[in-house]
Amino acid sequence: MRHHRRRLPWIMSVSALLATGCWNNIVTLAREDSGASTGLTDAATNAGDVGVIPRADVSMTTPVDVPITTPVDVPVTTGEGVGSVDLLIVMDTSNSMRDAQTQFAGQVGGLVNTLLDTMQLRDVRVGVVTTDLGTGTYVIPSCGVRDGDAARLNPRVNGPSIATRTGILPEPPAPIFCPSVASTPYMSLRASDNAMFRYWAPSCHASVGTGGCGLEQPLESALRALTSASSPMSVNAGFVRPNAVLAVLMVTDEDDGSVRECANHDGVGSCTEASTVWDASSTAWSSPDLNLRFYNYEPGGAQDPTWPLDRYVDPARPARGLLALKPGHPERVVFGAITGVPLVLPTRADGGTDWRTLLGANPNGRDGLQAMSAEGPVSMRQATPDPNCAIRVMPACRASGTTYDPMACDTTRQYYAWPARRIAEVARRFDEAPLCAGAACGNGMVTSICDRTNSGAPLERFAAMIARRVVR
Repeated sequence: MRHHRRRLPWIMSVSALLATGCWNNIVTLAREDSGASTGLTDAATNAGDVGVIPRADVSMTTPVDVPITTPVDVPVTTGEGVGSVDLLIVMDTSNSMRDAQTQFAGQVGGLVNTLLDTMQLRDVRVGVVTTDLGTGTYVIPSCGVRDGDAARLNPRVNGPSIATRTGILPEPPAPIFCPSVASTPYMSLRASDNAMFRYWAPSCHASVGTGGCGLEQPLESALRALTSASSPMSVNAGFVRPNAVLAVLMVTDEDDGSVRECANHDGVGSCTEASTVWDASSTAWSSPDLNLRFYNYEPGGAQDPTWPLDRYVDPARPARGLLALKPGHPERVVFGAITGVPLVLPTRADGGTDWRTLLGANPNGRDGLQAMSAEGPVSMRQATPDPNCAIRVMPACRASGTTYDPMACDTTRQYYAWPARRIAEVARRFDEAPLCAGAACGNGMVTSICDRTNSGAPLERFAAMIARRVVR
């Protein structure tokens, strides 16, 4: 189907910059900023990321009220990374992500400049990986490369999956700033660097394009990029510095589908191989539809193909997962996600996200938020079918400013994103875990990828969350 490229008014040109059915307990969500443009694009997403399910082409984000509280006292330290942050961006390359990637590429430089100028950090190291880790020995449309991009930094150059699409990669929004960083695994941006270079250089790595695997594994990709893929001889070697804050930022319109491949087991607990979830002929899983297999299961049950979330952040074992990268300093790991959550999030009295309302109190996730938004019904509940669309679960959000059509079941009529319950739960743990001098760290946040108001406020809040943890 024909592509209609939309001009994004919030990205200033480089020349300008250089010159200058079972809906019980439904609540209604209202938003002041609901008048965004309804001009939707990228009809090519109708075919779905794995050739099965139509998905949403979606965009950036509205701020979440994350309380920026007084940081935990940390000692002044000398050594590599003092006054610095290592920022890992995990980007979804599936077919629905073109507009979201374009918006993010135009905004990520604002995050870097906020950290360097407003927050006065010494430097920001930026690395990018994709959510594409392939589907093992199973060949699925868009997932034909066994290990995908293999959690390698700068996948535009180093990603095996992207290497099959090099002729159709998008040009970064300001390619004039790319030559000096185009082939480096990551980039180090300093306060002394030219402000325009700092702003646009991150997009040189972040413009990774679409056509990647539609069965996304963002949590596993982040962990591998920072651990097993960071061996001394690998392209990722040296990215994480001992005293720098580690910030992980995910940009995806689907939930995490990190599959249990026992060859990658970390040795904690047992492991039951789940890679047959990628076998379209298997009847062992919750749905014949490959995508729905990652939503229509009981968490922890026999048809759950994913790694337990403790693999990525385990408050009871801070020497495991992402926290293990900062031994003795859990406060130095910050996690954020621009993903499938409602445009309006429930909040606590202090302004932070009310995770219990968002995700529910029941481990099975069946009592999470379900609401009527200005754009139509949304749900964060586990395995909640859309009564008007048999090929998807109820969306977590719908593109802001659009009109709900009960009969619409494709993205040309209304864009949407899937409920990212696993990603939100990881953010919750970073936010609530009492690992920072016995208090909640406040190091996790999510914001909706469906917001089309083009606000940069979420990344400003993420910058503030990072800066309060930086060792000076």
